[in-house]
Amino acid sequence: MERIILDVDSAGDDILAVLFAAANPNIKLEAVTTVTGAAGPIEQVTNVVLNTLSLAGRDDIPVHAGAWRPIVGHSKADMEAPVHFEKQLTARFGDRLKKFNPPAPTPKRQATPSHAVDFIIDTVMSNPGEITLVTTGPLTNAAMALLQEPRLTKALKNLLVLGGNFQTPGNITPVTEYNIWADPEASRIVLNAEVGKILVPLDICEDNRVATSMLTRDDIADMQAGAKDNPVLDMIADVFPIYIDIWREFFGLVGFPLDDVITAALAFDPSLATLTEPLFVDVLTDGSVARGQTVAYRGFQILPGGGPKTTRIGTDLDGRRFLDIFKKTIARYERAA
Repeated sequence: MERIILDVDSAGDDILAVLFAAANPNIKLEAVTTVTGAAGPIEQVTNVVLNTLSLAGRDDIPVHAGAWRPIVGHSKADMEAPVHFEKQLTARFGDRLKKFNPPAPTPKRQATPSHAVDFIIDTVMSNPGEITLVTTGPLTNAAMALLQEPRLTKALKNLLVLGGNFQTPGNITPVTEYNIWADPEASRIVLNAEVGKILVPLDICEDNRVATSMLTRDDIADMQAGAKDNPVLDMIADVFPIYIDIWREFFGLVGFPLDDVITAALAFDPSLATLTEPLFVDVLTDGSVARGQTVAYRGFQILPGGGPKTTRIGTDLDGRRFLDIFKKTIARYERAA
């Protein structure tokens, strides 16, 4: 069983990743830590996690709020654009957008007082070689933890990072993916760190080459056909059709990509993905369109450069097997008769 800390920014697929990690028998979810990102301010991000764990019946899992802003970031308008993404879709979807990243109701419990970064450091250093950190949002918390405690690179069992793109076009600019773009300085610290890691790029999540890994209305109907009393599935069936439709119409995908769930699943079964050999991966921190671009050092170049070869990049995914694991995990929320 993989002991993981899940670091999220509470966008739609983060919610599914929390539910997945809380129920999958191959994962022991030590805690969920939160970071400001695509869902909005840290209060919104944290309340979404608290409410999600309550729905899952897992109020025993600690939740620690983390970074409320990136180390540097971008202009205020650009940083807020992903949060206000739905404004571009109002004419097409109207009132249905009320189910897309709505304000979180007040949770029935509060987050644990200690900061996410302190929790990550304390837990990993107290359990050397046992904890895997899975980041599915901007990398601010992870970077701050590595800066404050350099020994983390030796104490972490593994690091899973959702972010970047290499062949698939970016979802912020043509060459940038949101998680890396949101905090390029933090991303560079994490990807340059001398700790073994798997990088899960858009290439194996948000590309129709891996369409079999995406959630569709048919998948929801299939899960409902075998369910009788599953409150988590009821929520998915109520909330996620609008996500499916947006990703089909705006991004041209066949369904809703489960990026965050894929990253969590790779923590206990990396064989789901085809991975490169360990490479050095860097992040551009200057420019405009290219700020936040991930660059993998491959091949042979004349100019010197590079760094620690510690990152294996996902290049393909067994989408059918992954989606089967996801469906079976959600089925575990079925209530006993």
